[in-house]
Amino acid sequence: MLFWQLLLQGLAAGAGYALIAVGFALIYSTTRTFHFAHGVTYALAAYAYYAALESLHWHPAAAILLAACIAVAFGVGVDALVYQPMRRTAASFLTLFAASFGVLVVMVNCLVLAFGNSFYSLSGRLSQGVELGPFIVSLANLLEIALAAVLVPLVVAVMHRTRLGTFFRAMAENNELVEGFGFTGRRYARLAFAIGSLCVVPAAVLAPYIGGIQPGTATVVTLIAIAATIIGGIDSIAGAALGGLLLGVAENVGIWKLSSAWKPAISFGILLLFLIVRPRGIVVARGPRA
Repeated sequence: MLFWQLLLQGLAAGAGYALIAVGFALIYSTTRTFHFAHGVTYALAAYAYYAALESLHWHPAAAILLAACIAVAFGVGVDALVYQPMRRTAASFLTLFAASFGVLVVMVNCLVLAFGNSFYSLSGRLSQGVELGPFIVSLANLLEIALAAVLVPLVVAVMHRTRLGTFFRAMAENNELVEGFGFTGRRYARLAFAIGSLCVVPAAVLAPYIGGIQPGTATVVTLIAIAATIIGGIDSIAGAALGGLLLGVAENVGIWKLSSAWKPAISFGILLLFLIVRPRGIVVARGPRA
């Protein structure tokens, strides 16, 4: 019975990881930017939602809107102020990676100054448990699974069935060619950052109800997003979602026989195994494909 309870919790955790990884994969696949600061987007959205409810006493809908706006503003802002100027000077991939890592470190310390190192959590209807036969799961977990089931296929559909998705795929293949046809690559890069940043918002606003948030969450989320994207297939959005789901399930089922302290070791043990046995990931694709 415990195994199935852990499996259900793993599906919920994996759904959140999938949403985060899809945003990271979309940004990387489209712009070829290893957005290490992606976890900061998640943390900022979570803190904004928490502060709007607890300090400003806003309606939850308004708090979600604030979290979404801050997430998009941060993602697009980092691209405009950090990545784009560096791209114009033909900065290398490693230079962009170092800059993104620097943004992560600076922003985590800013969050520590603003909120301290304590965990912040929310109680309420979403944190209450629901009985599903012999199992108990919170409403927030169920909502996370439902949102991932809807939003991940939606993002994949946008990439394959819309004009915007066509431009995104073209950018991944040959950005110079896209600009040669008169389209502004910078504009579509910022759209990719905006959509990728929005993808983390559902998981971010539910985080205070599930496990709480603290500044270090930004780093953990970034590492999970990277691991899930590599495991799923570095150029596949659907693969990133599968990778996130796999990590969530493995972490939670793994503690059936191990201590919960082993969760990070389980995730990165799986990543190491994939890098050795199947370095191209679960789904092999070129460009941001399903």
